[in-house]
Amino acid sequence: ALKVLEIVERDGLEKNAREVGAFLKDGLERIQRDHSDVVRAVRGLGMMIGFELAAREEIPGFAASEKPASAQFVNCLHNAGVLTVPSGTQVIRLLPALNLTQAEAEEGLTKIESVVRAARG
Repeated sequence: ALKVLEIVERDGLEKNAREVGAFLKDGLERIQRDHSDVVRAVRGLGMMIGFELAAREEIPGFAASEKPASAQFVNCLHNAGVLTVPSGTQVIRLLPALNLTQAEAEEGLTKIESVVRAARG
């Protein structure tokens, strides 16, 4: 555990988590504003970020399936190359590595937005 803390401090990972986490959260909030019919809320701190989806029945691309919206969305993200996990039936949880770069975060946001657009039907 001490070695991990040493590396976090040595590599400035705490600062990176704050800065890239804020960038991710801002990007997700923009997606939420632009697509509030699919993404209802964004919350989190640092790199621990989640976003809440509308109910499955309210998302045209997901309405025909009995799977929860979060499970369907995560499957689409995985196909797009973004590793995430569902948290309940309507929340997607992002837990990226602390050394995620802003360029990588931007690529992830682009892929998330493309999945949101596809889900709209």
